[in-house]
Amino acid sequence: MFKKIRKMTKTQKRKEVIKRFLTFVNETFPQYEIDDCGDGGRITFFPINGTSDDQIEFQRSRLDLCTLNWASPQTKEDCLVMEGMLNLIQKELED
Repeated sequence: MFKKIRKMTKTQKRKEVIKRFLTFVNETFPQYEIDDCGDGGRITFFPINGTSDDQIEFQRSRLDLCTLNWASPQTKEDCLVMEGMLNLIQKELED
């Protein structure tokens, strides 16, 4: 009849948050190149037509974003939009 819906573990939730977030960034911000630094803990979004000062860093372990204080206003605005979506995805999966 009805299938039991299995609750997600913390690891499964984290992986799902990362997957949804990277999909959002890829679709919404085509001006950024996504670079997995290879260490498993950090992903960097490089602006295709910007400088290294305008990169945004995503920490997988903390599900956190950061950018340099002297990054361009556009980069800071993009980072805020990304943070808003990241928080929304996390909240959605907590319920």
